Amino acid sequence: MYLSRVRFLPTSSARAALLKIQQQGSYASHQLLWRLFTDQSERNFLFREEQSKGFNGPKGLPEFLVLSEIEPICQEQLFQIESKLFKPQLSSGDRLGFRLRANPTIALKSKVPDQKRGGRHDVLMHAKTQAKLDGEKNPAAIQQRMERAAIDWLTAPARLERLGIDFDIEPNFCGYSQQRTYKKTERQPISYSSVDYEGILTIRDPEIFLSQLTAGIGRAKSFGCGLMLIRRV
Repeated sequence: MYLSRVRFLPTSSARAALLKIQQQGSYASHQLLWRLFTDQSERNFLFREEQSKGFNGPKGLPEFLVLSEIEPICQEQLFQIESKLFKPQLSSGDRLGFRLRANPTIALKSKVPDQKRGGRHDVLMHAKTQAKLDGEKNPAAIQQRMERAAIDWLTAPARLERLGIDFDIEPNFCGYSQQRTYKKTERQPISYSSVDYEGILTIRDPEIFLSQLTAGIGRAKSFGCGLMLIRRV
């Protein structure tokens, strides 16, 4: 695997691509990064969009962290790419700092007869709705319930089992965003939400964890969710 930082070059083609991202959202980012893997048929990769801090280019421009099976190669005058091999050697009991942008959703029972599920729903919006149905009117209390729902989604025992990890300390809720993006095949915009988490995890099963890490966590991976960044602590 390769972990890469991808920045825009100061070229006219890069400016045009940047404008498209600003107009169409995160799916346009995915389609643009897709072009870095022309030799790979399925082009499996995860990405996270961040804002440049200005160390190696203009401050505030989008830049991307990309985890991929093959090294990304830019054949156009669009990006500066810094790649390194990603092959962490992990053992049970290791503690890692992490950052994760995820799309927490929940499957609710359908109200339609004979239909088991009613589709996926935003965990935080569901918590907000439930709070209001319970008669809660205090905005701060509603926000607390939304944040609690986001933390519970990530720390659910079944999810920790699937990820092969534990949390000794509850992870931090660092932000929530509702966004819209556009696909050529869809007439209406696609709405989705993302939550940023940070914290420290403990490895329970290294093999399972690395498998889940490279596959991505949760949904909306085409919209920049699912990539967990890790570091030793």
